[in-house]
Amino acid sequence: MRLAALPRLAGFLWRHPLVRRDPLGAAARLLRWQAAARRGQVLEPPWVEGPAGLVRLRLKRGLSSATACWYAGLTDPAEMGFVLQALRAGDRMVDVGANVGVYAVLAAGAAGAQVLALEPAAETLPDLRAMVALNGVLDRVEIRPVAASAAPGVLRFTTGRGTTNQAAPDGAAEVPVDTLDRLCADTPPLLLKVDVEGAEPDVLAGAATLLAGEVLKAAILETAGATDTAIEARLRAAGFAPFAYDPCPRRLTPLSGPARPNTLYLRDLPFWQARLATAPVIRVFGRAL
Repeated sequence: MRLAALPRLAGFLWRHPLVRRDPLGAAARLLRWQAAARRGQVLEPPWVEGPAGLVRLRLKRGLSSATACWYAGLTDPAEMGFVLQALRAGDRMVDVGANVGVYAVLAAGAAGAQVLALEPAAETLPDLRAMVALNGVLDRVEIRPVAASAAPGVLRFTTGRGTTNQAAPDGAAEVPVDTLDRLCADTPPLLLKVDVEGAEPDVLAGAATLLAGEVLKAAILETAGATDTAIEARLRAAGFAPFAYDPCPRRLTPLSGPARPNTLYLRDLPFWQARLATAPVIRVFGRAL
């Protein structure tokens, strides 16, 4: 680990609610991974257990989203906790910007959902496929190497940045693009997760039919500031409202606007309240969520 990264990591762990529940466990996991990373090892430890099975993490140098989960349990406790407690076997989720697949394997491996994982970055795809294969959910996770946007076509993507590659006008690689309306025309999801480094409004612009339908009832979007107004306007117009979620008491709290760094948008609140009230026990590193 670079010394310059230590203050940021320390702040992340200090503020994290699951770390506060088990600080010694988090410290032990951090030390174990730092020792393994220095030896160039790949670890595949048990992670989350749900009604559909046990999910393992695949830890390798450079996979920051996976190592953050290893340190803290759930990188995004509200959003990942919602995925784990709200989804049931057979539900459908679309993961736009799947990265190395931590959300996808939680939904498919622990909750038993069917997942369409969209990840256009060629450098990230091998690690996404490896995470899905490790957890034995190839029958529940469909991986497509495409980007979602407002219209079909191609986008230029950066290269050489590992899991942080993103769309950029000066990107060295071209990737295919499609709309969510086309990708989900036959099987609309119950839950949509979008994390595309500021391109969320373009993704939503290509999902007008999906948003107007009745099947989609929840969306988790990265809300980083500059795009919040566009995201909020489109989702409010479709009948969604923003909520905070605490997975330990399973409590939803209405918000006046987007949160940071992600926002959970819901419609049909009674549906979700019933789902959460009857959620089975989920265990993260053996501790009940």
